[in-house]
Amino acid sequence: STPQLNSARMIIYTNTSAWEYCRWRGSVAPKSLRWAVPCAGLAALYSYAMGLNPDLRIFFNQPTQSETTGWTLFTSILGFLVVFRAQLSYSRYWEGLTLLERACAVWLNGVSNLIAFCSRDPKVLHEVDDFQYLLSRYMSLLMSFSLTDVSKLDTGRFPPLPMEGLDPETLLYLNNTSAKQNVVLQWVQRLVVDSARDGVIDIGPPILSRVFQEFSIGIVHIVDARKISNAPFPFVFAQMVWIMLVFFSLLPVPLICAAGMPAMKAATYAFLITF
Repeated sequence: STPQLNSARMIIYTNTSAWEYCRWRGSVAPKSLRWAVPCAGLAALYSYAMGLNPDLRIFFNQPTQSETTGWTLFTSILGFLVVFRAQLSYSRYWEGLTLLERACAVWLNGVSNLIAFCSRDPKVLHEVDDFQYLLSRYMSLLMSFSLTDVSKLDTGRFPPLPMEGLDPETLLYLNNTSAKQNVVLQWVQRLVVDSARDGVIDIGPPILSRVFQEFSIGIVHIVDARKISNAPFPFVFAQMVWIMLVFFSLLPVPLICAAGMPAMKAATYAFLITF
């Protein structure tokens, strides 16, 4: 089934036009503007107020050498933390994508092998059609539940193939169970075993066992990908970065005001520094 991610999907760009980098959806500009615009307005307000009342300058003294050194150290640590989090986030994303792609590849190879192993005997032609129909539906369910479990999105984002012809009681049981992936995987393996005994799959057990290995490898990849989504970025680091970003957004305002800039110039500098 084709995932319907809408706004949650990865943004694809071709790097052929500069206008592609001006798109609004997926840009960091909206969140940056939420901080940059208020800081620019605050700097302009303070500068304008000091222009009307010069006595307010006593609250915004020129920074000392130690304060300048502290600001430089603060921005260096913040830059390191932001880069560290960005690198870690992308590595987690890349690892999760790789695991999902590998799971799709091994499951696709397993299903392809099973279809190739089906008997050509006309006596079991109807049984072969039923086997292939159930196999495709079960694997579609397995992939749908796996993507839903890993992404933590609604089930409707990854619709499986139509389930016409399946037992209603079976679907009801599947809907009520919490271990949907394990149940569907067990159905697939049981379907393969029964089909091999009935002569629907015409291949030797040693070769058929490789299919079970591929199903096992696929579910292991899904579990590893789920581990990434279940273990978020450590809260301590996230909290530290957020607090430092707040200070970084607010501290330039008194520093700019201490320089005695006009209101428009102060607002521009505060906007550019924060943005």
